[in-house]
Amino acid sequence: MKSNRDIIILGSGGGGFSLALLLASKGFQVAIVEPVRRAPLPRHAEILQPSGIQILDRLGLLQAVLDEGAYRWHRVHFIRATGEPLCTIDYRRLPPPHNDALIILPETLRNIFLRVVEATPSIQMVRTEETPTLLWKGGQIVGVVADSHTLHAPIVVGADGVFSRMREAMGVPTSVHTYANGYFALALERPDTFCPDLRFYIGKGIFFAVMPGPQKKIYLLYQAPRSDQERIRSRGIEAFKANICSLNSEIAEFMEGPLEGLQDWTEAPFLSARRVRCARWTVGGGALLGDAAHAMNPHVAQGRNAAMADAVVLSEVIETCFRQGDFSPRALSVYEARRRPEISAYQRLADELTWLWESRFPPLVWARERIFRTIHQDHELHDKILTTTAGTKIAPFNLYDRWRALHLWGTVPSKSR
Repeated sequence: MKSNRDIIILGSGGGGFSLALLLASKGFQVAIVEPVRRAPLPRHAEILQPSGIQILDRLGLLQAVLDEGAYRWHRVHFIRATGEPLCTIDYRRLPPPHNDALIILPETLRNIFLRVVEATPSIQMVRTEETPTLLWKGGQIVGVVADSHTLHAPIVVGADGVFSRMREAMGVPTSVHTYANGYFALALERPDTFCPDLRFYIGKGIFFAVMPGPQKKIYLLYQAPRSDQERIRSRGIEAFKANICSLNSEIAEFMEGPLEGLQDWTEAPFLSARRVRCARWTVGGGALLGDAAHAMNPHVAQGRNAAMADAVVLSEVIETCFRQGDFSPRALSVYEARRRPEISAYQRLADELTWLWESRFPPLVWARERIFRTIHQDHELHDKILTTTAGTKIAPFNLYDRWRALHLWGTVPSKSR
């Protein structure tokens, strides 16, 4: 079966779906190619930052996301693993209407996207048993062969994740780094008395995230070295639960009941964290989007949000390419030029947070806690962290900010938020 489209998108994550809907709204004919046997989405919840929420609102999907049970929250508390408060980041300091964040299940968000995509006449879903093959002509991508489908288009976009086959077919030099630590992910029943905010517990080599979410659940991320996951499993699920409760008395109090529902390791999968860096994101007639171009450590909670922001910029660049009839590497590279500085800043920040938050080295632990407490007291530093995390304005700490964070704790009057 042969057909001509304006754009072909390989992959159907949040970035790919967003790009398809944005392009369809501009009058383009789009094909989305996805494998029939796609990898199952994680059962763990994920964070939608204000930047991603704004895009959902623009697509007309925000109300559907809220109606499907997304959990709305305003604050995240950083707490010593032993229980003492360190810092609170408060999203209510952002300008309305998008001055909160959401927690939602990946499958729920996919189903919302899928319903709208399948109801959009100018978007064709093509499901294949085999890995699609790129068609080239004169050094430029001109289409895709997928099973019995031959699709021609002047632009093909790879939104097919960390281990992108399209990136490989494009011959893009790529570094995929797997971090030393990953996370056991749990979804448990949420106690009625549970605090409505996110809690991140941090200690020497300890990171434990507790997130209230949809369906009256709490979602947990328990950090562990990848090399230790089998040893932890070999000790048994009861020892694992006891280890969580041993962090501090507060955790033991609110987790003891929910943890009774954790029966075996199938309910606590281990998630690895990866970073992808590509020499380039575009070639003639082709572009990479989201994790295929730039996966990052989840400490910055920007993966899906960044992919959706990619889609906004790429849709604008593609529209210009069609208007000018130019699908060359130079024309498409405008997309990378606009997005890479922000992505590079987030990847640097993610690596810095990984180094700082996960450290067992006592001087770094001392510095980390001092920085957290200063941020809690100082509105300017708090708001820099807030807008960067929210994706509304990237303002990473400069050298002066770092000096202030280490030296001002205890000298700045505490201000309530």
